[in-house]
Amino acid sequence: MKGQSKNTGFVGHAWIRILATSDVHAHLRALDYTRDCPASDWGLTRTASAIEAARAESPCSILLDNGDFLQGTPLADLFATAGKNGQTHPVLAAMKALDYDVINLGNHEFNYGLDQLRALISKTDIPVLCANVSRTKRERQKDLFAPTALIHRNLEDAVTKEIYPLSIGVIGLLPTQIMKWDGAHLLGRIEAHDMVETASYHIPKLREAGADLIVVLAHTGIDRKGIVPNAENAALALAQVPGIDALVTGHTHQLFPNPGTLPSGGIDHTAGTLYGVPTVMPGYRGSHLGIVDLCLERRANRWVVAHHRSEARSVANSPEHAGIMTIVEHGHQHTLAYVGKPIGQTNRPIHSYLGLIHCDLATQIVGEAQRAAVQNALAETDHGDLPVLSAVAPYQTGGRAGPMAYVDIAEGALTMRNATSLYPFPNTLCAVTATGAQIRDWLERAVSCFEQIRRDGGDQPLLNKEFPGHSVDTLLGLTYRIDLTQPPAYTPDGDRLDPSLAPARICELSYEGAPVRHDDTFVVAVNAYRAFGGGPYEAINPSRVLLNSFTNACDSLVAFLSEEGADSVTDQPCWSFLPVPGARGITQTGPGLLSHPEEIGALGLAPSGITEDGFLNIALPLDQGPCESSG
Repeated sequence: MKGQSKNTGFVGHAWIRILATSDVHAHLRALDYTRDCPASDWGLTRTASAIEAARAESPCSILLDNGDFLQGTPLADLFATAGKNGQTHPVLAAMKALDYDVINLGNHEFNYGLDQLRALISKTDIPVLCANVSRTKRERQKDLFAPTALIHRNLEDAVTKEIYPLSIGVIGLLPTQIMKWDGAHLLGRIEAHDMVETASYHIPKLREAGADLIVVLAHTGIDRKGIVPNAENAALALAQVPGIDALVTGHTHQLFPNPGTLPSGGIDHTAGTLYGVPTVMPGYRGSHLGIVDLCLERRANRWVVAHHRSEARSVANSPEHAGIMTIVEHGHQHTLAYVGKPIGQTNRPIHSYLGLIHCDLATQIVGEAQRAAVQNALAETDHGDLPVLSAVAPYQTGGRAGPMAYVDIAEGALTMRNATSLYPFPNTLCAVTATGAQIRDWLERAVSCFEQIRRDGGDQPLLNKEFPGHSVDTLLGLTYRIDLTQPPAYTPDGDRLDPSLAPARICELSYEGAPVRHDDTFVVAVNAYRAFGGGPYEAINPSRVLLNSFTNACDSLVAFLSEEGADSVTDQPCWSFLPVPGARGITQTGPGLLSHPEEIGALGLAPSGITEDGFLNIALPLDQGPCESSG
């Protein structure tokens, strides 16, 4: 697939093209398994054609992946144990066929556990990197992951026509927050270290090993917070580490460079640089191919970067690559059969278009499934008499995934496709104890997703777009109201905004009609991601963990839908907003909401057109809460 064209657009002695993918999330075919519809602008089979075309434009290139490639679709869940069964994962088979030079691990690679991950990557000969993770003394297996790799190429000097060797050193990094997000699998077995410190340590070692260029594969986003120890999104801090020639970022599913965006604070979309370092972030699901062109000159017998160009190239006009389609066909057909398996019925449509502004049926079904599983698990224990709540968030709410990324299930037969749409993550199920005071704090963190609403009425933004939908928990089993005229208490990262002010948004918090007291004790069914501190929530003290199972939460949902049925869940929203006379909350959702006019009418919503990126604008009257208006 590697072509020989030399139409670089640069004047220099030689040049090399760095091609990169990131956050593919096991989207091999251009098909949404959960919605059973084709995709025109993503999928690794489309990216493969873009890779082939980009290689043909360059006499010398390397191909890298920046993590989060093994999780994200029903196919990924089906093949999570492929390594232990002696099989090659379809994603790794496709990457092998595409001749990837190096793969970096992302945080989601750890979702299935350390042993599963090791087994999967043992079936590929592509170097798999992770520099800022090390084993603990307790961990018996010494071989974790290689921190760095050297890629070798030969470059022809455009003037002398002589051939010179080029060595590219690659470092792989990921967020230390894996210790929170997958703590159930990782605590006591591995340790994660600061990305900036790790890069600073390995760059001189790679230079000593002969690296002419240093490329950092950093599964991290671009955040303007500056240099913060163990930051989740540390790309700007990494760009200030001396010695980096190119930086590949990811994790946040965004695009860099994004033409037309003005430069600010070290970020230059026009030049494609962070603090002068050529950088790329290639979107999500294989939607874009990252390209960094480095034009090199030889000075004092070494290569130096003279010019550069960065691009996040859309794959929307690329056909699906026939060769890669053939390689993944078995896994694709196996997945189609799996998602088509019947598991029950529903007499009502189930969707998540209103999951962030209304305690909707989709959220309640997932929550009740969690609660039933925990009640069964604890029934014969000393905690069996405690009231069981369920913490659950709406998992598909558009955002960076786009206006089609919502649950939308028609009444009728339910299949595995619908279950994976309702619960798309491979989280395991936990049960924890919580006092009334801890419950109130939990909810204050969740409702900090809302903007503060002025009392003088009018149209006002309702949601803080920095909060992802999966951070906005509802605690089923309680009833409560939300006072939007009060300021939010927490940032999207879980930091207190004003410690001098007591959080005051949660009102009328009750359990079975009685006010919740600070010293009341509850059991909360919750996924392991949240229990170990995922999102704006504190990690639960191990002394409060009653159940830390390895039961997949989606499996519990499937069992509930098969045995109890979706119609066993009464659609009774447990929370509402306190009225703000004359005010309307303005937000966006998927245009699919227009197919549910009964809910638009029941909530008094006012749709007002489609945005440039395909979302539906809606206005929610705040003079009465969703509980009342839903009847």
